[in-house]
Amino acid sequence: MSKQQTAKTPEEIFNDATEGREISSGDLSLLTSGYMALKKMGEKPLNEIELQAVYSMIAYVGYTQGVCENTVASILTAKFGGEDVKTLPSRYYQQMIEFLVDLEIDKVLN
Repeated sequence: MSKQQTAKTPEEIFNDATEGREISSGDLSLLTSGYMALKKMGEKPLNEIELQAVYSMIAYVGYTQGVCENTVASILTAKFGGEDVKTLPSRYYQQMIEFLVDLEIDKVLN
């Protein structure tokens, strides 16, 4: 992947679609429906396969860097704004994996 991908929030997508345009009531209704669907999708937690992959990466990072898995999970949830790995939004799955691959515990804890 040569270009860094960033996930846009539903708000950013909605604003990009409506900025500086005359919008009919029908178009506005469609945009609002799409916005609500994107927002709901973004709130969906990790599915079982994604969750298993994230837990596997947490275990791997903990093992290879000599720290407790709970420490790695705490760093991950702090980064992505959750209370528990299970509640992290699915829309951040790719970014979570990339974060864990690049995570250097010594730089975070010291």
